[in-house]
Amino acid sequence: MGNFYTNYTLRGPSPQAIVAALAGRSAMVTPAQDGCVVVFDEESDEQDTEVITLLASRLSAELRCPVLAVLNHDDDIFWYQLYLSGELADEYDSSPGYFDPEAEPSAPVGGDAQKLCDAFGASGIAEVESILRKSSFDEDGYAFAVERHEDLARALGIPFFGVGAGFGYVSRGELPEGLDEDTLIKV
Repeated sequence: MGNFYTNYTLRGPSPQAIVAALAGRSAMVTPAQDGCVVVFDEESDEQDTEVITLLASRLSAELRCPVLAVLNHDDDIFWYQLYLSGELADEYDSSPGYFDPEAEPSAPVGGDAQKLCDAFGASGIAEVESILRKSSFDEDGYAFAVERHEDLARALGIPFFGVGAGFGYVSRGELPEGLDEDTLIKV
């Protein structure tokens, strides 16, 4: 069985500001690293894209910052949405048609390397584009969605706290490397 997780990476606001914006939710917030904070939200871990979309949009609008919402489903799908000032700016799906038994396997859709790099202050547009376009069917493609997420985090310069981690994992003590339970803020 592969990874199942969702999380949000926010660039700019402090962990305390994010905690205030999450009032009333069950979530965990990481310390800031390179200007970014990762949020693990319990309800989002159900992988309901409507819940993920609403929370990402609200956090981006309220905190006036870029928010990258990611979902990994069984290490077969890497999906994200990028929000800027509350508006959907970019969306990506590594395995479109995955849940349609009639669909033929196809290459990833969506994803704008320029927008991602601009949102997180990265300069490796060609590298990000390559990460987004590799199909799991290519010889040099990604066998697991978590590998794509790791490469994307590295290329964008965002914390690795979100790679392979969601609320369920973190709440069970399965912490990403470099993250200490004492530094997490529980909402």
